[in-house]
Amino acid sequence: MRKYLFIIGASLMILSVTSHRSLGNAVELCEERNGTALVEKDVFAFNWSVSCERERKI
Repeated sequence: MRKYLFIIGASLMILSVTSHRSLGNAVELCEERNGTALVEKDVFAFNWSVSCERERKI
C-alpha cells in the first residue's frame, strides 16, 4: 500500500514541477516581447492561464 501512495505522491510532485516550469517559460516569453504577463493559477499550478498584454503605441 505504501508503495502505491509513494508512486502517486511522486507523480503529483513531478506534474506540479513540470507545470510550474511551463508557467515560468510562458511568463518569460511574454516579458521578452516587452509585455506584461497576467497570470491566473491554482495552488499547485495544475490549472493556469497567462495573458500577455503589451502597450499600444499610437
